[in-house]
Amino acid sequence: MHQACTRPTRPGAEALALGVAATDAVSATQETPVAKGLMQSPLPALIFNAELQITWANEAAGKVSRGRPAAQWRGRRLAEVLPGMDVGLMERSLRSVLETGRPVADLEVSSQADDEPGGEQFWSCVQFPIKGGDGDTAGVVHIMWEITQRAQSERRHALADLASARIGTALDTTRTAEELLDVAVPRLADVGAVDLLTTVIEGDNLARQAHGDPMRLQRVAMRWAGNPAAPPDYVRATWLETDPAKLYHERLVAGLPTFVPDFGAMSTDQLREMDSGTGLTRMLSARAAGAQSLIVVPLTARGVIMGIVILYRLSGSRPFSRADLALARDLVARAAVSIDNARLYTRERASALALQRGLLPRRIPDVPGLELAYRYVPAETAAEVGGDWFDVITLGPGRCALIVGDVTGHDMRAASLMGQLRTATRTLAMLDLTPTEILARLDRITADLADEETSATCVYAVYDTGTGACDMARAGHPLPAVVRPGREATFLDLPPGTPLGVGGGQYETVRVQLPRESTLVLYTDGLIETRTADLGAGMARLADTLDTVSALAPGEACDSLLTTLAPNPADDIAVLMVRT
Repeated sequence: MHQACTRPTRPGAEALALGVAATDAVSATQETPVAKGLMQSPLPALIFNAELQITWANEAAGKVSRGRPAAQWRGRRLAEVLPGMDVGLMERSLRSVLETGRPVADLEVSSQADDEPGGEQFWSCVQFPIKGGDGDTAGVVHIMWEITQRAQSERRHALADLASARIGTALDTTRTAEELLDVAVPRLADVGAVDLLTTVIEGDNLARQAHGDPMRLQRVAMRWAGNPAAPPDYVRATWLETDPAKLYHERLVAGLPTFVPDFGAMSTDQLREMDSGTGLTRMLSARAAGAQSLIVVPLTARGVIMGIVILYRLSGSRPFSRADLALARDLVARAAVSIDNARLYTRERASALALQRGLLPRRIPDVPGLELAYRYVPAETAAEVGGDWFDVITLGPGRCALIVGDVTGHDMRAASLMGQLRTATRTLAMLDLTPTEILARLDRITADLADEETSATCVYAVYDTGTGACDMARAGHPLPAVVRPGREATFLDLPPGTPLGVGGGQYETVRVQLPRESTLVLYTDGLIETRTADLGAGMARLADTLDTVSALAPGEACDSLLTTLAPNPADDIAVLMVRT
């Protein structure tokens, strides 16, 4: 790995000064100021000849080696004295300096830490050519200093930045779990899986998990980047239940990770002891497929246990280190908040939709002479309840009222006002008032009930099945559409009226004739408005779609409208379709 250092450090400055001085020396083994400076430097320093053999090393370099004093390095290659270091990268760089005569700065290499399996140390190196008497490059001075803390910090920050950008893009628990693994595999692990409590997936309002109760977990995401591919038993085991008597369960409820750098060396009996309860087959299949190192991190946020994240490294990769465990815990902690947000969203959305549907008609009456169908579709992008509503009210033999309305906003106030207006409309309809009179009274009621920033739109129609006459008025609502037999879909020319709640609204009733087999469509603006097209384009698309679905039964026609015009609605939609 070669990268430019943007923050010079004191060790780097000292190495630079020593290296520049060394370029004027033919040999550092003589008693020269250069040799004395390199000898006394706390930074490991070496000199190589043209065959990449070590001709000299200071005492600081000897401390990097594993048990071989620097005095014994003469005539040896790097791999012999620094076996745990990335000597291949270092020698390629040394050869480049010999061939080009140009120095190399900020060469970053890694080495195996002596005190921890899987642990790494990081070094930054500078290399300068040594000129011979004929002006050719006779050797190379190599000076390095440890940057492990800086490198680990940069790695942690890079992973955190990536996690912030990629995790939590959607308020969906499964998608968030997949995003977590997209970041972790293969940057941190070869294999990753996320198991969530079934209650989290369903968005339940969780109390704190009782420590003595089993936990049922379902696998919602998995990544296997290694070779060979994931074993079938590991993929098929889609759920497990923890055993409260097992250490695995105890660490989970305590929020503590499980860290096993030598997982591949464990016996079946040892795995059984640490097993979760019903996941032994999955653990054994992972080990048989080459899993050598294991980290399990509980997913907890705001005091709620939500599941676990399992990470493996396969044979051929270095074991997990304590630094890797810290990275994994940081990553999982970030993802846990996003998963909990998704859980809360799922719960709040389910509650909101239950409330919304409770305020809407559970069924509409059968009206002789009419085929009626309705659909209500909530927005996919909001957990709040909306203010769209519809209704069908029988007014006596052969007459009925058809209503579709929309309260501005997506919150509890909008839903509350919608419920009040629907109740008021049903009460006023019993007075046998004209559509103009109905809207005028609803305007005053809305002004009394709503705040200054809230209003509503509505279309109110009275249809007579005996005569085919339909009296309509609208209050700032989208124009009704109609498809007459043998003709293309059109929009009825109704005076716009002012939205309800604005005050002083002027409404006008218009009578239209709807012959047999005509289709009247009342709808809210979510059906025709999109972020990328204006209202006119949406109405044109609605008319074109009605032409293609008008022969279908009203229920099927409603479904086709929604599928074609709003497959992923950004706003609530109410549709009421009437076939004479």
